[in-house]
Amino acid sequence: MENRIKPGEIVLQLDPTQKHSRHSEGSFITLKSGRIIFAWSRFTSSHSDFGEAVIAARYSDDGGRTWSDQDSILIQKEGTTNVMSVSLLRLQNGKIAILYLRKDGRKSCMPYFRTSDDELETLSEPVSIACEPGYYVVNNDRMIQLKCGRIIVPAALHRYRGPSAVMPGEEPKSFLASPGIILFFFSDDGGTRWCESLTNYYRCFPSGHGLQEPGVIELKDKRLWSWTRPGAEGRQWESFSDDLGQTWIEPVPSQFVTPSSPMQIKRIPSTGDLFAVWNDHSRIFETKKPEPISWGRTPLVCAISQDEGKTWKYHKLLEDSPEHGFCYPAIHFTDDAVLISYCAGGATSKIPLDTLRIRRILLKELYE
Repeated sequence: MENRIKPGEIVLQLDPTQKHSRHSEGSFITLKSGRIIFAWSRFTSSHSDFGEAVIAARYSDDGGRTWSDQDSILIQKEGTTNVMSVSLLRLQNGKIAILYLRKDGRKSCMPYFRTSDDELETLSEPVSIACEPGYYVVNNDRMIQLKCGRIIVPAALHRYRGPSAVMPGEEPKSFLASPGIILFFFSDDGGTRWCESLTNYYRCFPSGHGLQEPGVIELKDKRLWSWTRPGAEGRQWESFSDDLGQTWIEPVPSQFVTPSSPMQIKRIPSTGDLFAVWNDHSRIFETKKPEPISWGRTPLVCAISQDEGKTWKYHKLLEDSPEHGFCYPAIHFTDDAVLISYCAGGATSKIPLDTLRIRRILLKELYE
């Protein structure tokens, strides 16, 4: 049995209030001054993905140990519904890139890209990275840049569909289909022009659920590894590309046993190892059965791979409350620590998505 002592400490918790009903989906960036910016989706008056929201931000000047107590607004509401699900990335040219979703009603969810060349003091005009309208889901903290300079954004394109059966006297209604077409946007000129991967992948299971919310990372052999949340209990699915994201092999179930919840993986700069955060249902840790309020998104664990994802060790239990859901992790490394943000709502609030936590863990703790 692995060590059950939770590493690090919670350094910031954003709880729902009457004014701000939900805090979710964050991402980090370190400015040239050393200040760390944490941005997230801040909702007003609704827990729904279709409620009003802006991209809010706070900062830390001591490596993530303490945080400012007032929100600033990084991106105001655009379109008719909201902006949410932000990714921040320092590009090789020194600029900061910002990716986020803009919703216009229930059938339009478009990813937009901006840059800043003055450390987030000002932002460029937004650019849509998708050529055609649709409902594209890009998780928070997902944008990456390859060693060659290419920017990659993994996305899931969902369509609206009608019912599979209609009862007598019932009117057909459209709804967002669970399975997503997993595709990848890329730019080779710093985000001015965007292209779409030549191939994509798709899975729809007999239950009607399917793959959602992809992530991606570059391996040391230059292959890209993509993982994708299952639509129901099962495993994360995975696919690989050996041509910088242009084409992808057929996906297969991976070794990660999870609920319907996204995983995140990043590389530890100081060691070159891979670091993963996910909801583990393989029983590495003996935990209580999740309560319905958790959506099955517990426990939350992390682990390290020193062989490019083949095997994982140094498992740590981050959270294990059966009455809370822990999901949508973001990962950011400082000189001596890792910052992990994740949703942590549940029985003490209303839903897993309304409360946000940041946990800070010393890198040496990860290897103990």
